[in-house]
Amino acid sequence: MKRFISLACIATALLAGRTMALQLSDLAGTWLHSAVEVDGNPITDGNLLEAEMEIVGDKYTFRMGDNTARGTIKFDATVTPARIDISEVEGRNPGRTLSGLASTTADGWRLALNIQGGERPTALSSEGGTALITYKRKPGSVRPLRGLLITGGCCHDYPGQAKILTEGLSARVNIGWDVVMDPGQTGTKHKVSAYKADDWAAKYDVVVHNECFADEKELGWLERIVRPHREGVPAVVIHCAMHCYRAPTNDWFRFVGVTSHGHGSHFAYAMTNVAPAHPVMKGFPATWQTPKEELYNIAAVEPTATPLATGWSPETKKAEVNVWVNQFGKARVFGTTIGHYNHTLQDPAVLDLLSRGLLWSTGKLADDGKPATGYGR
Repeated sequence: MKRFISLACIATALLAGRTMALQLSDLAGTWLHSAVEVDGNPITDGNLLEAEMEIVGDKYTFRMGDNTARGTIKFDATVTPARIDISEVEGRNPGRTLSGLASTTADGWRLALNIQGGERPTALSSEGGTALITYKRKPGSVRPLRGLLITGGCCHDYPGQAKILTEGLSARVNIGWDVVMDPGQTGTKHKVSAYKADDWAAKYDVVVHNECFADEKELGWLERIVRPHREGVPAVVIHCAMHCYRAPTNDWFRFVGVTSHGHGSHFAYAMTNVAPAHPVMKGFPATWQTPKEELYNIAAVEPTATPLATGWSPETKKAEVNVWVNQFGKARVFGTTIGHYNHTLQDPAVLDLLSRGLLWSTGKLADDGKPATGYGR
């Protein structure tokens, strides 16, 4: 009994990593025990070595034979090795929390865990009753996508939207997230901390831009942002991202795919699927009535962009493009101007649309609009 609970919690913790340090987004996936050692002695229990752990966000499901346990992971990547606290919510010992340390290995991941529920181990070893577990990815499973959400700025509930987007997309797509939302930044001018690193996008499969910094206009700063995308990092751009970085060039607008300088009043409007054969739009209604929203006025659509949906504006008396795909250099970009209000982003139809757009940008969406094998939920 005790052993099952301890090992269920053990399996939760060691789950993925980066070359230098583990991150919460690296914990996504399905993992098997490659080796388990206690006090220097290998454990050869067949059930244990065949057990598996599935991680989605900060939640886990552990399966061993007929037994299943579920719970949460608290992860601290500010130290090396990373600290992990594993709390069982459903299973044989709900409410129990085990503490451990985790780091990468040459071909997998390793966890030192106090299976007695006491103090956190001080080293990645199996001494003093600590369990040392090595993990490997389950054969046939795919590495989850690694997503970066850049958010913050003026005029929107970005803390709320960060939660809506990461949770809503993770429920539909096999993806783990890092989120950058610099504290206290609610104006139109700010240099996002993530962009200060030359290789800021290197470890991500897709970057979601849901930020609003219209008055950050420095050319060199803009180039830092768009260069990784031009070189091939896929992107999803949402709502006020289209009004960002209004530098004296059109590079940002070439990247997002459209040019918009403003919007009208807030109203519910009719939205039309103008490309129903496109994989992103399969499953989206032929027409959809938005809730109260903010429809952007589109001054230009880039030659590299393809409109997918439009919203009718009674003010401009025309159909404004509000969903599209774009090719920017080597990168695919999916864009939409909807999303001013949280209630729009929470709508299942919109989250489904964003999910297909994200998968399309990363090349993980089949022609029938379904996720490639292993990338859906």
